[in-house]
Amino acid sequence: MSPIRILEKILIAAFLLLTGCENEDQDRQDPIASGQPQQIVEVPPLDDSLTGHFMLIESDQTGPARVRIRQWLEKHASDSRGEFLMGLSYHKEKRYGRALKWFNQSILHQPVYPPAWHFLGWAHYYLGNPVDSRRAFKRHLQLDPTEGDSHFAMGLLAIEDWQLDKAEYHLIRAIDLQSSRPDRVKGISKAKARLSEVIEHRDGDIPKATTLLKESVELYPDHYEAWYRLARIFGKQGHEAKARHAMEQFHLARERVRP
Repeated sequence: MSPIRILEKILIAAFLLLTGCENEDQDRQDPIASGQPQQIVEVPPLDDSLTGHFMLIESDQTGPARVRIRQWLEKHASDSRGEFLMGLSYHKEKRYGRALKWFNQSILHQPVYPPAWHFLGWAHYYLGNPVDSRRAFKRHLQLDPTEGDSHFAMGLLAIEDWQLDKAEYHLIRAIDLQSSRPDRVKGISKAKARLSEVIEHRDGDIPKATTLLKESVELYPDHYEAWYRLARIFGKQGHEAKARHAMEQFHLARERVRP
């Protein structure tokens, strides 16, 4: 082997060793990787103008909202709240790639705006990036441990990894944290339906799984996926009339939600 080739190999080995050590140090220092708790960050309020832009997004007027947010950002460059709302406008349209760009900008800027991490997690989830999704949700829970929907997302990711004990923990936390909030009935319903899936597959406890599904559709009758699973689980138990009724409700609910 020529001296030049030997020198190349030495340099490559040194580079790999150096970058490997740097990554290891970063993992030790990274509070997400190490599991170190973070200080809870209060969500800074949206000022009056941004509140109006948020209402436009909520009413599906995302185009006009973006025009106004861009004008706001011209006067408030690199403000995490305006960047978050830009991302949210694309998220509302299910344009997750564009949303991702704005959420990534938002998390780098001030004031620290925890919801940006939450929606960053969902954007990564829908784009099929489970590692980045889990990282974002974990960061959000370090900033705001009271957000049940981030626990729900962590439960979904754990189910996909077939880590059913971890999924159960997060789904129960999602239910508990949202149980006192009337505006989170749908979230509780979804968590109960997914928890029934964990109980059925891990424990084989069909009666408990059935009860969770019944509670899910009682809380939120439009949860058509829960109706479908309830029909299937009734069928496995030989309750044909109940299975037919649940399947009818599945079709009705799906028509209401996705006509």
